[in-house]
Amino acid sequence: FACNTTMGTARSIPIPIPKPSHLQNRLSTLPPTHLIALTSLTTALVLLSLQQGPSGLSSLSQSLRQWIRWSRRLGPSSALRYYGLRIAKCLPWTKRRIRNELDEKRDAMVRDAEAEWNELLDDAAKTEAQTHLFLPKRTSDREGILTLLTEWSRKERELWEGGRASGAIYHGNEKFHEFLGKAYGLFSVANPLHPDLFPYVRKTEGEVVAMMIHLFRGRTSRDDDDDGGCCGTLTSGGTESILLACKAHRDRARDLRGIASPEIVAPTTVHAAFQKAAHYFGMRLILVDVDERTGLVDVDDVRRNMTRNTVLVAGSAPNFPHGIIDPIRELSELARERGVGFHSDCCLGGMILPFVERLQADGRLDDVASRPDDDVDVDVIPPYDFRLPGVTSLSADMHKYGYA
Repeated sequence: FACNTTMGTARSIPIPIPKPSHLQNRLSTLPPTHLIALTSLTTALVLLSLQQGPSGLSSLSQSLRQWIRWSRRLGPSSALRYYGLRIAKCLPWTKRRIRNELDEKRDAMVRDAEAEWNELLDDAAKTEAQTHLFLPKRTSDREGILTLLTEWSRKERELWEGGRASGAIYHGNEKFHEFLGKAYGLFSVANPLHPDLFPYVRKTEGEVVAMMIHLFRGRTSRDDDDDGGCCGTLTSGGTESILLACKAHRDRARDLRGIASPEIVAPTTVHAAFQKAAHYFGMRLILVDVDERTGLVDVDDVRRNMTRNTVLVAGSAPNFPHGIIDPIRELSELARERGVGFHSDCCLGGMILPFVERLQADGRLDDVASRPDDDVDVDVIPPYDFRLPGVTSLSADMHKYGYA
C-alpha cells in the first residue's frame, strides 16, 4: 500500500501486487553474488554487441546459447559461477596475478624439460667441444662430421627401436630407411618452386596428388566434372595441410559471402593445428564437447554452435586422442545444407582406412569382426572422404602409415 498525507489526514490506498513470474521466483532463490554475476554478464554482453556490431551480436547469441546449454547440464548456479569467473579474469588485478602465476609455471616447465632432455644426451654431447652456439672458428672435416652424426643417429634409434614410441616413428625397418635416405639424397637440392629446373620433381608431385585423389574417391578435372574436380598439394605435414584448408575456406567465405569474422566449428578432439589456424588467420574456433562415453560429438550440438559467420566445420577420421572416427557423413551433410565447407582430417589414419575397406570387401577381416569379445564394430567403416558431397577438403599424412 501507499501512504498519502493530505491536510493532516492519512489514508491507505491499496495497490494490487502482481503475482511473481516464474523467472522472478527462480532469481529470488539465487544468492546475491550470483545475481551480481548475472547482471555483470548481461551488461558485458550488451556492451560487446554495441561495440562490435553484427559480430558482437553473433558472439552474444553464441554465449547465451552456451550458457543455456550449460545451465541445463550443470544447473544455473554452476553456469553463473563459470561465467562469473570468466568476468573476474578480465579484471586488471586478476589478469596480472594470473599472468604472474603462468610465467612462474612456464619457467618451471622449461627448466624441467631442459633437465629431462639433457639427461638423454651422453656426456660427450654436453662438453664444450660438441656444443656450438656460434659459427666455429675452425672448419671440420667431412669424415669427422659424418662420424659424429652417425653416432648420434645410432643413439637416437636406441630411444625408439624398443617400440616405446607413439606418434613419431611409423616404420622401423632399417633397410626401408636406407632406401628412403637414398631417394631423398638424390633430390636433396631440388626446389619445387622452379619446375623449369626440376621437371621430374613437378611430375612426381603431380602424380602423388593424383594417387591421393583416386585413393580418397575424388574426381579430377579429367573426369569432366562441372566444378573442375579435386586438386591438391604436397605440404610439410598435417599441420600445414590443416592450415591451408582453413585459410582456403576463410578466403572463399570472405570473397563470396563477405564474412569478416569467420568461425570454425569442430569437436574438442580435433588436432591442435585448428587452434593454430584460428590464431594465424584471425578466425574463431568454436569447440564442441564430445560424449564422455562414446567419444563422439553430437551433430545437434554442432548445429546449435553454427552461426552466420561459420565458414568451416571439421571432423577427424580418426581423431588423435582416442582413434575414433567422427560422424563425418552427418557433419559434412550439415555443412553442405548450411552452404559452408567441411574438412575431413585424415592425417592419422588416412593411409590405413582405404586399405581396411578393401580388406573388408575381400572378406579378409571376417574373423576379426566376429570375435565375441570385441565391443567395437569393425565390420563397417563410415564414409569419410570425397564420396560425401559435403566434404570440401581433406588432409592425409603420407609420412605416417604411407611410409613416405
